[in-house]
Amino acid sequence: MKFKKIELDYVEKNGFSSVSFDGICHIKTLPYLSVVQAVEGNYDIQLGKGEMYNTGTGGFFVAPSDVQQTITHNADKTSENIVCRWVFLKIKINDLYDLDDLYDFPVIIPETHKYEMNLVFDRLFASHNLFEEYVCYYEIIRILSLISKKKEHKLSMHSDNAITYIRDNFRNRITVKNIAEGVNLSESHLFSVFKKETGVSPITYLNNYRLSVAADELIKTNKTIIEIADMVGINDSVYFNKLFRKSYQMSPSKYREVYKNGRE
Repeated sequence: MKFKKIELDYVEKNGFSSVSFDGICHIKTLPYLSVVQAVEGNYDIQLGKGEMYNTGTGGFFVAPSDVQQTITHNADKTSENIVCRWVFLKIKINDLYDLDDLYDFPVIIPETHKYEMNLVFDRLFASHNLFEEYVCYYEIIRILSLISKKKEHKLSMHSDNAITYIRDNFRNRITVKNIAEGVNLSESHLFSVFKKETGVSPITYLNNYRLSVAADELIKTNKTIIEIADMVGINDSVYFNKLFRKSYQMSPSKYREVYKNGRE
């Protein structure tokens, strides 16, 4: 495909430092491409049901949108600290496609490009100038293009439509039946196709997506946990807490405390 236009639909940079995350595992599904660096300590990272990788200290992992990430935080053995920084990107190609719908990326950025990516991250996180930041974002995209390969196996239209339905309706009280009806499939057919292609059931994907949005809200806003649970479509705060602990190995309030302190 000839690229005629590359546009940043969404960008975010952030990071944190914490002594409270050693061994903590997070399971999340995000709506954007993630490039994450373990500055101090390291990460074990698994995408979907694939192989488990380790970043090593200073290493980067890349996670495409809409794929379940299982991330374990490993603190530095000496400092007992973990420091990370990340960039979230939504990259539109020719006004039609997301970059990670067209290309596969290695889970771990190879050594041949790690040093260059680190220099770009250094410039990006030191900058407070929007023009310079956008130059860095496009540099990151350029590096990703160098290590990518054309996607051989895309999600079927059924799974893709189901993910779109979940994104558009996750704030409502939806069920697998609603999702199946929304994409004109039987529940059994949806379950079979979706789990085969994504590695998780539709309801697991829905809950992981809801919790990922909730985790973001916990960090970025001062909304109460009940308000956040309700806004992501889980009106039972006890059930919300149970799901959150299962995916993040800590309560929502503890997660907010650790991340906000780490960012400060």
